[in-house]
Amino acid sequence: MELTTEVVRELLDYDKETGVFTWRARDRSWFKIGRDCEAWNARFCGSLAGYVNRHNTGYPQVFIRVISEKWLAHRLAFLWMGKALPDQVDHLNRDSSDNSWKNLVASSAKENMKNMSKRTDNKSGVTGVSWSKRAGKWVARVGVAGERKHLGYFEDLEVAGEAVEAFRAANGFSSGHGKNHAKYIKKPVDSVI
Repeated sequence: MELTTEVVRELLDYDKETGVFTWRARDRSWFKIGRDCEAWNARFCGSLAGYVNRHNTGYPQVFIRVISEKWLAHRLAFLWMGKALPDQVDHLNRDSSDNSWKNLVASSAKENMKNMSKRTDNKSGVTGVSWSKRAGKWVARVGVAGERKHLGYFEDLEVAGEAVEAFRAANGFSSGHGKNHAKYIKKPVDSVI
């Protein structure tokens, strides 16, 4: 069976403000036996749908099993809202467990890479800036469209950070890209060399 907006809305309720899905009462036609229908509705109707699965990096994603298939909740939100399924879904606030409608936007892999959290292995405190032992200076680099752009060497960390910010602003990065660690990170490394 193809998962459509109608099927998703028949099986699930979606709170656009919170991003939470709950199970709706199911019609008898979804079951072979009447008592299975009654048991399912008694147990699940109105309860939270889905579970959080954490990638080995700690990245959490909400999955919901619908018609024997695992779906990412943010993709189900697009179907529930009557929208076409995009290539990717970007969480504007970089919180992958926040599936509120105002936080979701259709995206591509390229666009999604322009709205990322600060990496946990960042040692300078400024995304895109690292210390070059060889040059004895700060080096500014930004990845865009699968290519690494070298922005130069700088005596001052702040000036290097400004160069990175200017490049990102001119190339369509989100204003929050690389500013903060993701909420799911327990203890980020934030030490300047």
